[in-house]
Amino acid sequence: MGAIKILATGAYAPEHTLDNDQLSQMVDTSDEWIFSRTGMKVRHISQGENTSDLGVKAARIAIQNSGIAPEKIGLLLVSTFTPDCYTPATACIIQEKLGLAQVPMMAFDISAACSGFPYALKIANALLKETPGQYGLIVSSEVISKVVDYTDRSTCILFGDAAGAVVVQYDENAMLYTCAHSRADKETLYVPGVDMQDQTSPSYIYMNGREVFKFAVETVPQAIDEVLKQAGLTIDGIDYIVLHQANARIIASIQKRLGCKSEKLYMNIAEYANTSSASIPVALDEMVHKGMLKKGMKVVCVGFGAGLTWGAALLEW
Repeated sequence: MGAIKILATGAYAPEHTLDNDQLSQMVDTSDEWIFSRTGMKVRHISQGENTSDLGVKAARIAIQNSGIAPEKIGLLLVSTFTPDCYTPATACIIQEKLGLAQVPMMAFDISAACSGFPYALKIANALLKETPGQYGLIVSSEVISKVVDYTDRSTCILFGDAAGAVVVQYDENAMLYTCAHSRADKETLYVPGVDMQDQTSPSYIYMNGREVFKFAVETVPQAIDEVLKQAGLTIDGIDYIVLHQANARIIASIQKRLGCKSEKLYMNIAEYANTSSASIPVALDEMVHKGMLKKGMKVVCVGFGAGLTWGAALLEW
């Protein structure tokens, strides 16, 4: 059919970590309470590194693993809801930090929260189809600790910082089926912008966990079914499903609805917590290093998050 193909992956997480026991000294919680409800044990927390810094480190690894010359990159997409600044785009900042400021390319950010990576795959597929000789670099980078209130136990236990990256290229023999949707709900999960009346007020993340759970369990199986129908496949024809790592209970509930074995759904939430758009490419990179992804395997990646947005991508490794 012709589509983009992932050539290489890369990932980076800050060295500093915050485990459940440490969090229990900050807010009224415990390791048992957090793990039993979320599946999380540790989250990586930036110590002065911004979103572009994490993204550059993941990008360099992906480029090195791809074996391509960085100057051949013609498209740079960054999915993030925690950009370095309002403008310029974090993608442009990463372009400069990679030493590619003088290389002609399209570079821009995608603000689709935890759906950012499948959104980016869909966008890159459309753009690189027009210029099949170019390579694309997708970076999903988040420093969520910038917008976490560490006195709010309902949110501070959930999030970590990380970045994942992939190098892609259009291939006439590659396969990719995608979907991307939005429900336009700004109340369930959001980070408030600058208050024009009080520009010193902090902007912390807010989430209605119960509603997010219901939304994810409803929409993710629908998105998977949509790309399966496009491909003419069933769930049995899929080797792995890589979901956004939001919550272990959400993943377990989705697995039951899909009626597939739990081994088909990769999960690393215990080591990273929720890293928003970075969670899927970080997971893919781990799977590569573990030797789990073999040529020809079919993988479905699904993101869901603020917007409310959700999207899926079925690809062949």
